Amino acid sequence: MSDEVRLLRHAPDGAHGQIHVPSSKSLTQRALVAAARAGGGARIGRPLDAEDPRLLFRALLAAGFAMTWEDEAVAASGHVPVERGELELSNNGTGLRLLLAQLAVLPGQFRVDGSLRLRERPLKPLLAALRQLGAEVEPEVAGAGERLPLVVRGRPLPGGAIELDAAASSQFVSALLMLAPLLAEGLEVRVPAAPPSRPYIDLTVEVLRCFGVAVACRPDGLAWRVEPGGFRPASYEVEADWSAAAFPLVAAALVGGAVEVPGLRYPSPQGDARVLDLLVSAGCRPFVTRGGVRLEGPADRPLEADLRDTPDLFPVLAVALTRLGGRLTGLGGLVHKESDRLAEMVRLLAEMGAELRVAGDEVSAPGGGRLVAPPHPLDPAGDHRLAMALAVAGCVAPGLRLASPGCVAKSWPAFWTAWDGLLEQG
Repeated sequence: MSDEVRLLRHAPDGAHGQIHVPSSKSLTQRALVAAARAGGGARIGRPLDAEDPRLLFRALLAAGFAMTWEDEAVAASGHVPVERGELELSNNGTGLRLLLAQLAVLPGQFRVDGSLRLRERPLKPLLAALRQLGAEVEPEVAGAGERLPLVVRGRPLPGGAIELDAAASSQFVSALLMLAPLLAEGLEVRVPAAPPSRPYIDLTVEVLRCFGVAVACRPDGLAWRVEPGGFRPASYEVEADWSAAAFPLVAAALVGGAVEVPGLRYPSPQGDARVLDLLVSAGCRPFVTRGGVRLEGPADRPLEADLRDTPDLFPVLAVALTRLGGRLTGLGGLVHKESDRLAEMVRLLAEMGAELRVAGDEVSAPGGGRLVAPPHPLDPAGDHRLAMALAVAGCVAPGLRLASPGCVAKSWPAFWTAWDGLLEQG
């Protein structure tokens, strides 16, 4: 735990005003890979400038891709092969999975590593699929299992068709879809059952199509066909991030007031846009314009939601659950996130006196609970979304203190400035 501690703002008079959220992390990372592959003329507007996208950007540079990041835009200009590369992803799970698939067909030898937490996150189904396609990906240390650090020796691969176990992560599907246009025969990816976080695959398909890749999705959502031919240069503008917007919107739902988030698109291919519907069902009032979204609170009805496709909403909705009551299900995949988010959020809320019931992959609460600041700072386990969820908890729990507040830099470096500015407007 860092020695830094932050006193979180209380909001007894509600949350009022406007807050600008960052661009989508998920879309930025997919667009970085697509632009790197498309080469000269490819551009990304409004990329998220945060820890995870910067890690992926630097890894792409180390792999020989020529790219610049300046003036809120990324421009690509080609690729210069490298014989060897050292690629460090820290705790960037999405970047790691997308990158491993790209390296499989990139000339050279690459060592890929990350944080201790990233070394624990699942890779086995993706590595099995890549090897089935003919890729050479092995652990650096013999007998280490399917864990980082890994060594990838890139070479041309034929493609064809593959069945993938995506039960642990939709990112396995996304990684193969972004590899597919680079294979001589393209690729058909089939899954035996619907993967979790399905909307993130739809984001991948959107980015691929923007960069000229032909993708066909089977109506039952269990197969995708990507044609060969590579990526074409395009200009891609990253939309505002619904995952980030969930925090100020839930704050308005809990303490009342009206919060406006410019730049949000609704409806949106981002699965976390569902948070608006959930808060409306709990009694909030929405206003959607071309310029963004405005939400008026407070909420006054219980929350009921299956979060299998939108697990990033869990930390902040867990805070709301303690006050509103209800039930959140589909939480089994949270163990594989930046932290074990189900266990960690239950721990944190218990430290604030919350009554939560956990049964398998679901959590419920009677509602009406009062969150109280414990005598010690709360530890978010280095997880950016837990830290931001605790900022929402601070709105209703005066005196709440947070350890390691800087972990928000993973997805929203300016979070605390934006958050304090919003609450000051009340």
